[in-house]
Amino acid sequence: MEEKSNAVRAEPEGQKVTASGKHQVLVQETEKEEFSTEDLHGNDSRILALLNEAGSNYSFKGIQRRLGIHQQSLSRALHRLGEMGFVSKSEVGYRLSQTGTAAVAKIGVHEARGREYIQLLQTYIPVDVRAAEIVRSLVGKWFKNLRWVGLIESGTGFTLQWSSDDGSFQINLRMISDYVVIETNASTEREKLQAMVGSYSIYEQITKILQDRIAAAPANAYVFRQPAVVAANN
Repeated sequence: MEEKSNAVRAEPEGQKVTASGKHQVLVQETEKEEFSTEDLHGNDSRILALLNEAGSNYSFKGIQRRLGIHQQSLSRALHRLGEMGFVSKSEVGYRLSQTGTAAVAKIGVHEARGREYIQLLQTYIPVDVRAAEIVRSLVGKWFKNLRWVGLIESGTGFTLQWSSDDGSFQINLRMISDYVVIETNASTEREKLQAMVGSYSIYEQITKILQDRIAAAPANAYVFRQPAVVAANN
């Protein structure tokens, strides 16, 4: 009588054996296809490019103002990118996830270069107040005709962004060391004037924050600092 072999048959690499009734069926396992630009739809690439800057967080309205996308189209795109695991949402806004950052690096999407920025205002903060405290008081707020867009946090500081109500220009507030720098990409004389008015409204808000902190603190609690050296390109 012939004995049945108890030896386990080795399976070819990339294949597995599954039972089907009394017979065994050899199933070829295929590797998961890599992500490509063909998986993106409509405005997906533009959104990923906008969020691609390290530390960026954009509100829904901020993305809409920057890219000029219809509200419903943007909502569908963000939902789709969220389901794909590329975009996540926090209290600050939308940002790329680790998966999204890796995907963008593979497919190489880039935001189109816009107009150059000019400096409107630079001021030294003489009071020892943490930059994060000032940032928290400005995030999400509107000033004159400026609408909140988003926040970028990097190793060198913070960049807060606003856009004009008609989307014609943008204002950036950069906090670097002990300095606040406000700049704009406004091009026409009218836009530059509007940007200047808005920048001073932001500056007044920062001044109020500092005054409130000093008023609430005990006498001599704050020591006025000496200005740090700021690089020429700042």
